[in-house]
Amino acid sequence: MPLIGNIDDLKWDYDPEVSAAGRSPIRINTPRLELRIVVLKPGQYPPYHRHHEEMDEGYLIYRGQGLMNADGEVFEVGAGDILLGKRGGLHNMKNIGDDDLIEFNFRGGKMPSGNIRPDGDGGPGDPELEKPGSADNPYIQTNLKKIESAFDPAVKKKSSSPIFSTPYLELLAFTRPASDRNSTHRHQAGLDEAVFIAGGEGRMRLDVGGEIIEARAGDLIHIPGGTWHNSETTDEGALTVLNIRGGRLPATTERKNESS
Repeated sequence: MPLIGNIDDLKWDYDPEVSAAGRSPIRINTPRLELRIVVLKPGQYPPYHRHHEEMDEGYLIYRGQGLMNADGEVFEVGAGDILLGKRGGLHNMKNIGDDDLIEFNFRGGKMPSGNIRPDGDGGPGDPELEKPGSADNPYIQTNLKKIESAFDPAVKKKSSSPIFSTPYLELLAFTRPASDRNSTHRHQAGLDEAVFIAGGEGRMRLDVGGEIIEARAGDLIHIPGGTWHNSETTDEGALTVLNIRGGRLPATTERKNESS
């Protein structure tokens, strides 16, 4: 089923024992793409860890405030921040706010991604006990507010340049105006795509391999590689959309001739 569900139903409250046993739910789980939605309660953080070097990991801080330790570089993150991790780098993140932190986590490349702990004593634990890094860091790529503000409804302009693109993982984030339709197309079979509607007042109708889906803010859709698909927004308002692609990149696009 292409429609995975809404973030309110998909988010998972972090549990150290469940996570350590490898049972934390993966909402999209293919040989090329993994996607999780994790809730950290105030004060919670997972162990310092890394993944193997044939994948890349990205994050959207959907809600809340956190402190991240990425290979010893400690910095704050907040709602709307989009990050790209260092390949093979050690990392963890703590909720330093008063409310839940919701982390939208996506990994592309060779799966399963694995969870590798440091040798010895396990390395640093609480990020707040580590030395803060510089104000500028290479991990935060942009914020959703910047993407929304780049949209000009007067000219119906939307940006589709990748936020980042690696050999394993690509993220596009843009605003789709109301009453906007794209052509029927597909990507190569060795690529999986996730569509996440990150915000907005409208709805989106998607045709994924002949299955019609009506989605709204917070909904997550999976488009398997090689599947014909298209989408259109309703006239109710613009939507902020993330397109996440994992697998054999760069993406290639074949468009269906719909002139007849």
